[in-house]
Amino acid sequence: MKKLSTTLLCLSLGFVSFAQNENDSIKSRNLEEVVVEAKMQQTSATVSTYYPSAKQKESAQTGSELINRMAIPQLRIGDGINIETSDGKPVTIFINYLPASRQDLVGMRTTDVKKVEYYDYPADPRFQGAAHVVNIIMQRYEYGGYVKGYTNESFIVNSGQVTAFSKLQYKSMTYDIAAGEYHMNSDHNGYEKTEYFRLPQTDGEVMAFDRVSSTTESKLERRNYWTTFKATYQTDNIAFSNVFATDFNRTPINNQYGTVVYTQNFLPSSYFLLNSSSRVNSFTYSGLWNFIISSNNIITIVPYYSYSHTNQYSDYFETGYNPYANGAIDNSHQGKADVSLTHKLDGYGTLKAMCTGLFRTNNTSYSGTSNIRDRAETYRLGPGMTYTLSKGGLYFLIGLGLHWDKSTYGSYKEYSVAPWSDFSAQYSFNKQNSLGVDFHFHKSIPSSNYRSSSIIQADPLMAYTGNPSLYPYKSYDVSAKYTFLPSNKFSLSLFGSAWIVQDRYVYDYEASPDGILRTIKQPMGSYAQGQYGLSGSARLLNRKLQLGASVSHNIAHNGIPYNWTKSYISYSLQGYYYLGNFNFGAIYISSQGYPDGCMVGTWMRMKDQYSVQAGWANSSWNLRVLLKNFGRWNWNSSTAEVDSQYYGYILQSIDTSRHAFVQLSATYTFGFGKKIKRGDEATQQTGVSSGILK
Repeated sequence: MKKLSTTLLCLSLGFVSFAQNENDSIKSRNLEEVVVEAKMQQTSATVSTYYPSAKQKESAQTGSELINRMAIPQLRIGDGINIETSDGKPVTIFINYLPASRQDLVGMRTTDVKKVEYYDYPADPRFQGAAHVVNIIMQRYEYGGYVKGYTNESFIVNSGQVTAFSKLQYKSMTYDIAAGEYHMNSDHNGYEKTEYFRLPQTDGEVMAFDRVSSTTESKLERRNYWTTFKATYQTDNIAFSNVFATDFNRTPINNQYGTVVYTQNFLPSSYFLLNSSSRVNSFTYSGLWNFIISSNNIITIVPYYSYSHTNQYSDYFETGYNPYANGAIDNSHQGKADVSLTHKLDGYGTLKAMCTGLFRTNNTSYSGTSNIRDRAETYRLGPGMTYTLSKGGLYFLIGLGLHWDKSTYGSYKEYSVAPWSDFSAQYSFNKQNSLGVDFHFHKSIPSSNYRSSSIIQADPLMAYTGNPSLYPYKSYDVSAKYTFLPSNKFSLSLFGSAWIVQDRYVYDYEASPDGILRTIKQPMGSYAQGQYGLSGSARLLNRKLQLGASVSHNIAHNGIPYNWTKSYISYSLQGYYYLGNFNFGAIYISSQGYPDGCMVGTWMRMKDQYSVQAGWANSSWNLRVLLKNFGRWNWNSSTAEVDSQYYGYILQSIDTSRHAFVQLSATYTFGFGKKIKRGDEATQQTGVSSGILK
């Protein structure tokens, strides 16, 4: 008993004793401390996985903010609202493999997040063929529910929102109800615009002059109300998700008053007044039906329908001219269904056959300077097939298919058949290194709001119209990405991408002796843009301090009729520190230069933005104060530049997006029941876009 007591005592003191016999001396040595640290991030050929810390989950008010705080290297550092890849491509969000959106992320309970997965061209049919995916895995529960409220108010810029979410789960059924409102009132909304006119005259001369218009007073009011109901049934073999949503968007007042000055004494100086208003009501249904019919076969059906009613009106008055009144009423419908059959080939990869069907109709009536009725219809049928294979550290996807399109505008009909293709190859050297390349080709259907033949007179010198004979343009995407996750403390991603458009349609400006008509022409010169850069993060002081940074070089070429090549270097920085229940953060996003899409010749320059924040959070409450752009007290936010043969302009926008403001925000979450399932929250849904000429 004495020997046993001695041995236990030695073990309790951290020693190991060896006794060969009663006469042997006791030999002992100290054991080194062993610390086991969980792997918080890892990558493979198919997916990169990241585990948020408890402090990150507790301090984040929304899911998108949590993702931004995690500084995932494949994603762009931003303002905690939008989620994009590091090279600016859109990311499709899923929660527990079900589709989600921005308001889903607002409503989710961040403390229930287990991990965040990032995919490029995933083979899983539940991701509906999306190119870039973030899938948030939430804690699963047996039954129960929760209620969450979220509100913020931005002082000085006078905007805010209030939203409420409720989830109830019983056995295999989950019900979500959500509602919200957004409000904004601003006396700082307008522009300072210098237009350059070069009008050929009948005598062969060119009348060259500038028109400078400046907003001196303005009033803007916006209101948005939305409701959503979601019902989800989920078992091991079947998943049904059905979402019904309404959205009411109001801009009852959008008025601007200012001055107009002409150089070269072309016209006398004058004043202008622009009064406009709009409202959009929409209803949306979206679903996801997933059936596992055997161990090797899965059927997925994704139905969608949306209806929107749009009513907009504007009056433009300029001294010395008759007023220009323009109104438009639009009723639009869009339906879509994606059907796919996925078959696993027992060690030889996965084959998926799919077909997409789409229809869209727009009925638009114009009044005022143009009185015309437009009716546009678009139909698409898109069969295709993908093959994926994952072997060891290699994963690749090959997809091929066709898009058969029919577009009708009035008596004009246009048919086209074009192939589409996807290719993605990813290789993982180990759990710390992965390399991927992607390629995508398709044709894009022209939007109905570019097809109108109506001619809208906007002011004395500018009118605009559409083009009913537009047809799909060719689009090529290529990208490469390298991810390096050496440890829990560091992450790094190098990226590069390019986008090329051919047979594109663009805005073009036709001149007459009296003014400019903005038209849409096709085909025009090619368009290309690309960027390369790197992003990384560091987690220090036992993950209490997190730093993130990214830098990129953006290049764009815009062919005929604009003929320019431009580039810009931008970067962003962020830092978060956690101290008990308190958290502190700072974000800086440099000024940006970029093309405003492939259809226009606009080069945009955005001012930089920066913020600091401090918050307190526990398992139920999350309170925060945010100071943004606190050193900037002018309302200028961005500059747009366009130049063509007969017309160009420099537009300085005036709004609240880069002005100083203080925001107070709070969330409160109340849970009930046992092992509640949270996530997949109901979301705000907006309707199909109208066919009103833009």
